[in-house]
Amino acid sequence: MSDTWLYDEHPAMFRAHPFLFLLLLVSVVGIVAIAIWWVLHKGERLALSERDVLLERGLLAKQRTEIALSSIRSVRITQSLGQRIFGVGHVELFSAGDIAEIAIKNMPRPDRIRAIAAARNVDLLPQR
Repeated sequence: MSDTWLYDEHPAMFRAHPFLFLLLLVSVVGIVAIAIWWVLHKGERLALSERDVLLERGLLAKQRTEIALSSIRSVRITQSLGQRIFGVGHVELFSAGDIAEIAIKNMPRPDRIRAIAAARNVDLLPQR
């Protein structure tokens, strides 16, 4: 018996099923991308109380911006058609000057943020 083989291969995985390979590749990359996207969005938070507005950014290292609700001069909400359909928008809060002190993208229910900022005191806050 000869030690020289005329043919020595393993069954082909990718070449035998190229569409399955592409589907698995896209799904694995998609799952990783969604996980990274979720972590990045969990790192941002906008909170409004009766007196203050707080913007937090970061998971391990935190950046916090806090301004008094009574000092908010104007609120700018920017929404595309798709954002209007799904009820999200970009929110910018101005207190003094032309540069927004707080700016955050893709916030749910941006009109609620505008209503709370417009009320400016506990008695006028809209009901949930």
